[in-house]
Amino acid sequence: MSPSERDQGAHRDSPADLRPSSSEHMGSSADSEDSAAHIAELVRRTSERIAAPGPSSVVGPDVVQHDETLPQPTPVPTASAVQPQPKPIDRLLPPPPRPPRSGPSRRTMAVGGAALAVLLLLGGVALSRSGGSDARKSPAQAVQGPAPSGYAVKLTDVIIDCAKHARGKVKTSFGTLPCVKATRSLATGQISGRPALFVASRIQMPSAEAAASIKQVLDGSGTGNLNDLLREGKTFPGAPKTMPASGYTSVQTGTVVTVVEAGFIDGGPSSSTDAALRASAAQVAATVSAQK
Repeated sequence: MSPSERDQGAHRDSPADLRPSSSEHMGSSADSEDSAAHIAELVRRTSERIAAPGPSSVVGPDVVQHDETLPQPTPVPTASAVQPQPKPIDRLLPPPPRPPRSGPSRRTMAVGGAALAVLLLLGGVALSRSGGSDARKSPAQAVQGPAPSGYAVKLTDVIIDCAKHARGKVKTSFGTLPCVKATRSLATGQISGRPALFVASRIQMPSAEAAASIKQVLDGSGTGNLNDLLREGKTFPGAPKTMPASGYTSVQTGTVVTVVEAGFIDGGPSSSTDAALRASAAQVAATVSAQK
């Protein structure tokens, strides 16, 4: 090889030819700067995410989360998920009832009831001791059948002026509606083995309407009655001076009203509410009413 060829070859392979071109150097520097900027941006985003975690934190798609133990933000409920809170119990309960008006206590009512019971008892005793015609009247239904055991009429009379032989409101009624006549009688008999006295009045009125009117007055309480024979001093041997408390009954048959009372005369208890006395008075009323 000639010296000139060697010089040419050396010239082609000179160190200056082996240096990178300026364009290559500039491209390489730009790539380095871009990589550094990219790394810096990743570092910045990671720092922001760690410093302020929350729903609004945005992690880039290039960031890989290696820390699995980082605290998660507490979810904030939306407005639609908020459940209505129950109202206080005191708002759901009805208003308390008003205190009751002051009234008598149970003790006062008990004392009042006891006093009333005593008064009724005393009234019943007084009523049972009053005369037969003045006793409470509660007519028993006349019973068809035989007269009481040992029934026997002891005394009888006939009157035509009923108002003259009556008392109370009955007297006034007879003054407005005079009777045609009245047959009064005293009789004795046995009731449940005890001696009894029967006073009866068979009153004939001018019409059925007049009979019904006078019966209503006779049956009233405290309205008086047609006098029995004992009240007017007519008696028989062994008869009491006055009629004891007695069972009462009355019955109307057309124009005739029959009134009968029955009471025990053995000195034992006798009451206007005695069922046996009332039943016997009803039997006698049926017998007397059927007479002419």
